[in-house]
Amino acid sequence: MLIASLKPRTMGGTTNTGLLIYALARAGYPVSGYDADESLQLAAWERDVSDFPCKVHVADTPSFAETVYPEMDHDRINVVDAGHAENHPDIVDSILEVADLAIVTVSPTNPDYDRLTRPERGTPLAKLIKRSAALRDSGQPPTTVVLLNRCQAGANSPKRFAELLTGGGEDGKLPRWDVLSTRIPRRELIASAVGFPCDKPERKAPYDALVTELRTLGHLPELGVSR
Repeated sequence: MLIASLKPRTMGGTTNTGLLIYALARAGYPVSGYDADESLQLAAWERDVSDFPCKVHVADTPSFAETVYPEMDHDRINVVDAGHAENHPDIVDSILEVADLAIVTVSPTNPDYDRLTRPERGTPLAKLIKRSAALRDSGQPPTTVVLLNRCQAGANSPKRFAELLTGGGEDGKLPRWDVLSTRIPRRELIASAVGFPCDKPERKAPYDALVTELRTLGHLPELGVSR
């Protein structure tokens, strides 16, 4: 299985990718990581900490589908961290050609919402996902969900932006997204996780909940069953 961790030009995408990998391993899944972001922060994280649960392979190439994907162990859950979609559409296109599940990280703010739906420059991520259907054997884009990130406790913004995303914007004319109920909170111990061990409860609980929700929704295989 291949999970694509996608993001517009936002903060926290690589953090979510890494902490999701930790959570999948804690849940008992065999997992591998791939870094397709030219910053290579995920690969550096795996290199620099002793408790990272898997190898992270460098994979920032627009030929991802042709050169990286065939070499994967498809009995594992493979998680790829993609770069900002507006800046690297060629890499994202190739990842979406073969991904089983796309998780889009978005913060509940106007700038992130605009980057996702109507960026000033670049191709909206919704269009990248939609056009991937033509390249896929199924003729359909990958299953896609939105993960709201850096959510302030007690704030109304997560609910508001979830409604905008699921409802197609204020006028209902924008693409509609499936938004996960799991929210990643705005916490310093999460924001500062890249490059450090995952030994803090605050870095575990939201991502364990994320894995549970993905499994409940049928987006993850049952343990011991490859997909």
